[in-house]
Amino acid sequence: MWIKGNYRRNLMDMHIDDWNPEFLSKINVKEYVEALKDAGVQAAMVKGKPHTGLCYYPTKVGRMHRGLKGYDFFGDMVKTCHENGIAVIAYFTQIFDNWAYEEHPSWRLVTAEGKMMREYRHGEDFKSGRYGIVCPNNPEYREYVKACLTEMNTMYDFEGMFLDMTFFPEVCYCASCRERYKKETGKELPRKIDWKDPDWLDFVYRRDLWMAEYANFATACVKAVKPNVTIEHQFSRITGGWVDGSSELLTEAIDYCGGDYYGGFLQQTFINKYYKNVSPNLPFVYHTSRCDPELAYHTTTKTEEELMLHVITALVHNGAFLLVDAINPDGSIVPEVYHGLMKRIYAKTGLYEKYVSGKFHHNAAIWFATHAKYNPNENCEDMMQKKIHPDLYLDGPVAAASIMRENNIPFEVIGTKNIDGETADVMILSHVAAIRDEEMDKIESYVNRGGNLYISGPVGHPRLQKLLGIEVTGRTEHQFTYMRPTEEGMAIFEGFGSLTPLTVPMAQMTAEITDPEGITVLATRVLPYTLTDTEDFAAIHSNPPGIYTDEPCVILKDTGKGKLLWSAAPIEMSRPYMSRQVFTRMLQSLIGEMVYTSNAPKFVEVIGWEKDGSDYFAVINEQEESPVVPMHDIYIDVKKPDKKAVLLPEGTELQTEVLGDTLRIYLPKVEIFQMIRLV
Repeated sequence: MWIKGNYRRNLMDMHIDDWNPEFLSKINVKEYVEALKDAGVQAAMVKGKPHTGLCYYPTKVGRMHRGLKGYDFFGDMVKTCHENGIAVIAYFTQIFDNWAYEEHPSWRLVTAEGKMMREYRHGEDFKSGRYGIVCPNNPEYREYVKACLTEMNTMYDFEGMFLDMTFFPEVCYCASCRERYKKETGKELPRKIDWKDPDWLDFVYRRDLWMAEYANFATACVKAVKPNVTIEHQFSRITGGWVDGSSELLTEAIDYCGGDYYGGFLQQTFINKYYKNVSPNLPFVYHTSRCDPELAYHTTTKTEEELMLHVITALVHNGAFLLVDAINPDGSIVPEVYHGLMKRIYAKTGLYEKYVSGKFHHNAAIWFATHAKYNPNENCEDMMQKKIHPDLYLDGPVAAASIMRENNIPFEVIGTKNIDGETADVMILSHVAAIRDEEMDKIESYVNRGGNLYISGPVGHPRLQKLLGIEVTGRTEHQFTYMRPTEEGMAIFEGFGSLTPLTVPMAQMTAEITDPEGITVLATRVLPYTLTDTEDFAAIHSNPPGIYTDEPCVILKDTGKGKLLWSAAPIEMSRPYMSRQVFTRMLQSLIGEMVYTSNAPKFVEVIGWEKDGSDYFAVINEQEESPVVPMHDIYIDVKKPDKKAVLLPEGTELQTEVLGDTLRIYLPKVEIFQMIRLV
């Protein structure tokens, strides 16, 4: 597959309208490709059909962009890139298509209040009036997609396609969605969010299936013409909520994972691990913008340090980096970005490409459950009042990743498909609201192999409750609660006690013990004197503990094979350092021997892997803001006393010390990153 070894990629973002004759009047393929080549770019993603729906090639299916005056920009880019040894990924928008929206009103997505998306103004979540959004369940729209994809693949030869916007930006109530749901279930589309209603849960999962089925349809349209063209659907909405219908099922329609993100380096290291593990082939692709922090800041470029960190973080995870640049409306670019900034970055990171890939060393694995991306407490009568943005389902796992990075616990982020082969000491289920039967089968198998579980908040399957020996009975009415350590839990809850229980600034799940065999209660629940948000209080500025109960809120269950630790709330989301350390000690109690340890400070991540019989380490200074302050005197301890350590790519030997059966590797200074090989 052409993607192997292809780590440096580029996209010129150009969703440009054509009402002004100035638009795209200065486009210059020769200048652009020369800039890409000089920077060392290996693959260019080239816009064929953008969100405007106005094609950049002479189409017979839709309409061509007027500003090009018949010039085949897309075809010229394909030809010129290939002449310069640059692979081409054709960009095609789906669902977001202004031309299709205007020309075919019956294709439009319809919201719960009966509006189409361009009827909104000044709203969030694509409700600005700019985006014409159509429904992928509409059969006529699908025929249009098929015709477009067939046309592009018949007219041109390229290596891959990026099929963008593979998600529902809203819950759709168009005629096609109503008819499909009625045909499949015999029922009308639900309009009330109720996470205890089996019909509602079925509808939410059904939308995941619908989007995956559409993605497979679009992929098949391409493969029918060009079987060897690789397919990358937009996968970044995997971190979005249930509304998107974006789930791990999409990986069945792609050749590799890819998507654009505009957060920081904690977000990136989390999603890069997930992509690495669920992608059918590697490298996956991590997209982010030249603009700081996102494309809306059209003229502001990220620092060299920031872009270097993005590139090397993706690379260490065996991922390609795709720079999303922003073309000016007239079609001009800023060539200095490539002849200077990106050329310097790629010249350095390119030296490390041959060392990546291989199997990551890790003690913990976070399971990111993409069919449970919701808050079970978000129940509402009005569909338009739903939350779109990430909630506990993402905040909990990312917080767990942050604490493990902070405490140098090597970790992975895995999908459902990875559970069967998972070998980590502990698997983390952070606020997983629901677990499907087939997922529970995999989790039970993991525990039966001797794996340990950390579970926080909801217990998402009756069989998991049975495995824990508890029955979940509900949720506290109090939104501010406490955990009081028992005598058996004092070591884990160090720093907290009977009079100073651990603060939990949220509600807790409630449960009764049904099978006490093998259970150790580590903490019991404490509540404030009064409910929050009432006129009654004990202390006007706070909610001190006042109601001490014997209700278990942290338990450890020994099944005889694996151990399960349940916390009634995701304390990994705690802000105080002392509270975060409780979570750390919980994990440490479930971990055997560490695969390696380090004294790296909390924002420096040490990643280790094995490739072709050699061990490697990357030390990445993931500070979120520039300028990045260099770190000094970091060491790594690994059970390889007979080895030496060299600094890559030069091969300079590093100072080491043998401490019993452990090799201590000393790294005097880390500016942005360093890579080490054991020899």
